[in-house]
Amino acid sequence: MLGVMSTEPLPQKTRSLTQEAFASFLFWLSPYPEPAARQYLDMRLKLVSLLVRKGCAHAEELADRTLDRVAMIVHNEPGKYLNPMALCCGVARRVWLEYLREEAPVIQEVNEIPAPHTIPDFSEQEEACLTFCLDQLSTRDRDLITQYHQFQGSQKIEKRKQLADIYGGLNKLRIMAYRIRTRLHRCVDGCVQRYAN
Repeated sequence: MLGVMSTEPLPQKTRSLTQEAFASFLFWLSPYPEPAARQYLDMRLKLVSLLVRKGCAHAEELADRTLDRVAMIVHNEPGKYLNPMALCCGVARRVWLEYLREEAPVIQEVNEIPAPHTIPDFSEQEEACLTFCLDQLSTRDRDLITQYHQFQGSQKIEKRKQLADIYGGLNKLRIMAYRIRTRLHRCVDGCVQRYAN
């Protein structure tokens, strides 16, 4: 059933979105920064709403994942697509189907489940990398992003309203959080790759 999916955070996927790709995506939306940012946020809100109507417990995360992919598509083939929302909806559908596969329970026999010591310790590496990358941020950015992702449900909504008051409005807050998250993803990915080598 869609309405009873887990509300635990989604596992982070490797993201290849670069600052350059994001900038070219915004320019594709509009050559003027303010209308581009407005259109970006409007599309994000529509995607979140669409995913919520589908019963998705992680609508914001999937909307961000969708927009990351759309940005890379547009960066690689800027002249191919003319309708931003149509492209977003098409990509969102694919992301949604992937999400359903991720969330589908996998039934295993007890003797097929690996012993704890055989599971690679990737989570500790990722946690160490995240701590390292958070330390690289300015105090202001670190405080913003950690508070932005605190709490669940109504507490999260209330906290983001408070942050919006501090940082100049909800739209500005979302853009700032998005940019910080993009930098963190890049940093964590690079750090994890260095661990692997």
